Amino acid sequence: MCLLIITNVTRPIISDDFVLLRDDSFSKVKDYLRVLSNDKRNGEISKSYFYFIVDRLRRIGLLIDNAIGFKAVIPFTVTNKGISLKEGIMYITNDKKLIYFNYHDSSYQCDKCSIITSSCVPSLKKIAHELSVKIRNDNPNIAWYELLEDIQYNILQSSIFLRAKLGEIGKPFEVIKVGEYARDL
Repeated sequence: MCLLIITNVTRPIISDDFVLLRDDSFSKVKDYLRVLSNDKRNGEISKSYFYFIVDRLRRIGLLIDNAIGFKAVIPFTVTNKGISLKEGIMYITNDKKLIYFNYHDSSYQCDKCSIITSSCVPSLKKIAHELSVKIRNDNPNIAWYELLEDIQYNILQSSIFLRAKLGEIGKPFEVIKVGEYARDL
């Protein structure tokens, strides 16, 4: 009960920041990973659709100009008591691999998964090693959950502040225009 996508990154990376992204946008980004990780169109999609996706990725803060503006992305939801971090991560490894993991997507299930040894466990270990997080469980499903929990704790523990634009408070998603950090994807 997860989704794991790994792709090579050829686009320049200009930031090593952690980004918090709304859960609904995080789920939709999986369809745009090829454009996010590669700055060349290669004739696979139309030019107008390519730049449409680039514009959307810029609006949600994942691209800055033509470069990737994050090291890791963590999804969140808004509740009446504040924000809640969700179980997912988009992470760029030191060897320029983009790992997209969404714990709540139903594409794979551990008992029937064909990628556990080829991609899942190595990706889990790679992220854990680069972020100096211990893996405490042999079951990949539980290990991913614990890894994400530890990463989230470490992010919040090391954060001094989170910034949001005062002018966006209270506006519905439809009102926010291009260039104003749109929250819809």
